[in-house]
Amino acid sequence: MKNSLIPIKDEKDIPELYRNTPIGSLFQRHNLGTPMGSYEKAELLILMCMDSRQELRLPRDFAFVVRNGGARLGGNSFSVSFAIACGGIQYIAVIGHSDCKMVDLESRKEEFIRGLTKHGGWKKSDAEEYFLNLHPFFGKNDAVKSVISEADTIRLKYPATVVAPLFYSLEDDHLYLVRE
Repeated sequence: MKNSLIPIKDEKDIPELYRNTPIGSLFQRHNLGTPMGSYEKAELLILMCMDSRQELRLPRDFAFVVRNGGARLGGNSFSVSFAIACGGIQYIAVIGHSDCKMVDLESRKEEFIRGLTKHGGWKKSDAEEYFLNLHPFFGKNDAVKSVISEADTIRLKYPATVVAPLFYSLEDDHLYLVRE
């Protein structure tokens, strides 16, 4: 996995494609601690996992942030389309992360069913059917490859946008560019 990630430790590490863009600004603010000015409207859409261990350092009004299990476009397509159509968004960051619980989701089937039964009040059979029907859309085998795949899907759907596949390391709280 480490060979697939490009560290951004200095401004010169930001690839030319992303310099002087909201994606470059995200790296500068989050990884390098560069102060950013104020924003009157969002310049970036961030699609990332709902995992609460990720904390992006963002200024107010800089980005629309869509969070869901596995950083999937899936059921959020209208929200993303709205941000592009009505918000004028031209840049999208898809952010996966280390230790993603959607990797090998099949192995969490029994935990999911027990938890939805206990905490959600579901019948066991309904929880099992729900998991079986939806885990293929959210589960993944590899967190890094999943980010690339999701970025490719978004590029096909919105060809006029610039989509950056990024990776959040829970170990050092830094963003990395994913090597495609």
